Amino acid sequence: MKLNWENVKGVLEQCGPMTMREVATYFPDHPYPNVSSLLSAMRLRVQTKQIYIHSWTREGIGRKYLRAVYAVGNRRNASKPPVISDYERKKAYREKKKVPQVAVNSVFTWGQQ
Repeated sequence: MKLNWENVKGVLEQCGPMTMREVATYFPDHPYPNVSSLLSAMRLRVQTKQIYIHSWTREGIGRKYLRAVYAVGNRRNASKPPVISDYERKKAYREKKKVPQVAVNSVFTWGQQ
């Protein structure tokens, strides 16, 4: 599929709101930076905005990165969620550590359960 404004808009209309990486999977012949710059141009550099930020999501393995979810239309962008402070992050980590982790470290432990 050729990478142009109509095709990107068509993908977003068919599939609904998606992140930039999800849109890039529909254009495997084109590198991710090209898809990224086209989406940015559709959102910022035209007289009538064609796509907008529908919402925000956290993606990733380990650290969760904040990613924009794009949709077709000329609406107002969703506001970015507040930053999680170090105190809240450490508090969540401590709470997670309090929960006993049942780990099977040998075949003999399986027999005891």
